[in-house]
Amino acid sequence: MQKIILIISLFISSLFSNDLLVTFDSNSYKINDSQKQQLEKYVDFLFTNYDLSINLKGHTDSIGNDNDNMKLSIKRAETIKAYFINEGIIESRINTIACGETRPKVSNKTEENRQMNRRVEANSFVTFE
Repeated sequence: MQKIILIISLFISSLFSNDLLVTFDSNSYKINDSQKQQLEKYVDFLFTNYDLSINLKGHTDSIGNDNDNMKLSIKRAETIKAYFINEGIIESRINTIACGETRPKVSNKTEENRQMNRRVEANSFVTFE
């Protein structure tokens, strides 16, 4: 059964390339004004596709200790979740996951790369009951 759900989820994910990537300033979980238009588009996407749920995965760069980064990454994901709930998305459709610095998108060697790693990614999936 889990295998079928995974296959269906991967298929649906390939149909919906409207995944979200929100970046953050260093040591911050505040949504920048420049990100709000992207978030509003994603809210519209979620309203249009009411059968989809999302995983919000919070990430950090490698600056700081692991424990603090894990806490910061969940705060980032929870901030995006709160934004969606405030816009009318049902809470049960939103999962949050803390990744800390464990899954960098790119190497943390430069400030430009660290900026890319300070992020929340949203991936949509269909839920079946």
